[in-house]
Amino acid sequence: MLKFALKNMAVKKVKIILIVLSIVISASVGILAYNISKQVDNGIKSTAAYYDMIIGPSGSSTQLAMNTMFFTDTPLGTISYDYVERLEADMRVNKVVPFTMGDSYNGAKIVGTTPDFLDGKNVKTGEMFSEAFEAVVGSAVAKKYNLTIGSSLITSHGISEGGTTHESTPLKVIGILGETKTAYDNVIFTSCETVWAVHEHGEEGTEEEEHEHHEGEVCAILIKSKSPSHYYSLKTEYSKDSSILVINPSEVLREVLENVDMSSKIVYVLCIIIVIMNIFVISVITLLNMYDSKKEISLMRLIGIGMKKINLLYIVQNGIIGLMSTAIAFFASRLFLTLIKNYVASMGIVLDVWKTYPFEWAIMAIIFVISVLPTIICTVSMARKDGISE
Repeated sequence: MLKFALKNMAVKKVKIILIVLSIVISASVGILAYNISKQVDNGIKSTAAYYDMIIGPSGSSTQLAMNTMFFTDTPLGTISYDYVERLEADMRVNKVVPFTMGDSYNGAKIVGTTPDFLDGKNVKTGEMFSEAFEAVVGSAVAKKYNLTIGSSLITSHGISEGGTTHESTPLKVIGILGETKTAYDNVIFTSCETVWAVHEHGEEGTEEEEHEHHEGEVCAILIKSKSPSHYYSLKTEYSKDSSILVINPSEVLREVLENVDMSSKIVYVLCIIIVIMNIFVISVITLLNMYDSKKEISLMRLIGIGMKKINLLYIVQNGIIGLMSTAIAFFASRLFLTLIKNYVASMGIVLDVWKTYPFEWAIMAIIFVISVLPTIICTVSMARKDGISE
């Protein structure tokens, strides 16, 4: 039966290809929409949960949060390191982490901070930076540029390629992070003192470059307070300073997630529309296929093949088509994730190509049922009639 079904599919390959394409499009779009929205949602939630406050220059709350936590966009500017020292001496604060950015290595952004910023991240090879001009690189950066312990990094001014190079102050790789499947994989980490020293000895940037970093300035400060009451008192106090911006990263990123969620819902609606259209297309093609097969069915009846076996033949045939189509759709979605992975990484979104959620399998199961259902309905209907007399 299986062998005959495959031969029958080969004879009607044009119609089969149309059905397969229809199923692949609907299934892959649905899988992609769900997978990307879930990965973005989980990534933002896990990153935003650690710190309850970020202080930076006045400006956009979203830009400050995304730049500091996902290394996207450009920094808002700089604020005095005095804020860091004041917060470190504050009994209401558990942890204070300075953050500065302004240089890059072949497009990979360089972040000046302290080892505390990498808490929870595993240094797979080497050790954590402790002295000026030492650097720890993300796993993706190390892999892309074949960096090893001892590699020398000639950085350039600005967070994109093409800026003035700092040839007199190279950074030395002393550690490589293990893969985190987050934006940390695409960044190089060093101390704030290194960033200050590089700009002190380097040439001034051009007007197009974002901004200069001077000793004693940082782009942002990440804070973890001791308790909710301490958080609110800190926020009230520092919000009075009009020269700085005080945000709660979870609140800001929740707003971002709401926009992402709205976009996801729009995509889901489009997916539903595509699925409904494909149900119609698949049903019509199946009906036409069954109509064209009347003579074939009559011939099989004449040689003594019962309708149950004929029905089974077409159910097996369309079952193969549905299974093959959903499998292709799954791998097509992974291919698309691979193609866009590097592009979205520049926006601070890291996609795990092979990360799969249970609901994705549910989507494929639904698409499979939809692909086979019209055939079952047609064959059951035909089983009640005499194939020769028709």
